[in-house]
Amino acid sequence: MDRTHEDSLTERYRELSDDIAAAVAVISAKRGNALHAITVDSFLDVSYDPPTMAVSIYGGSRMMETLETSEHYAISVLNSSQRDISERLGASGQPLYGSLKGIDTFPAPHSGQPVLTNAIAWFELRTTEILEVATHSLVVGEVVSLGAGEKSSKDKPLLRWRKAYGSIGPR
Repeated sequence: MDRTHEDSLTERYRELSDDIAAAVAVISAKRGNALHAITVDSFLDVSYDPPTMAVSIYGGSRMMETLETSEHYAISVLNSSQRDISERLGASGQPLYGSLKGIDTFPAPHSGQPVLTNAIAWFELRTTEILEVATHSLVVGEVVSLGAGEKSSKDKPLLRWRKAYGSIGPR
């Protein structure tokens, strides 16, 4: 395949993949004693038996380094009022340490990983496999605990679609 065709394919892929509406979440884990977190919209449930999820993380990122050194991590699914958190934790060049400063969290029951207090849903995972795929890694984890925020039945989820934020109605 020639370079022009590859560039065109890549550009068209980016354009069309932006048409996939996706829930927005925060992936968080401890690195030493520091809390580290980033915004993602590439995560999914993989299996119900046992409950298993996966998240796609850029392979060369500081978050991936954190996940490689941590046995557990957490996924906090954001509600529509948490757009500011999504933007803050999704900004490039955020500091490795202190990214969750000023954001209400609580420790997950098994590992103490940070979970966002007002998340619509949260999952604490034990890493079972890391698969390198192109420029990213798929971090697969078995769910060891889970829950919902205090107001989750009334909240709307935060969604990303076409590089913008939106939502849908409550459950």
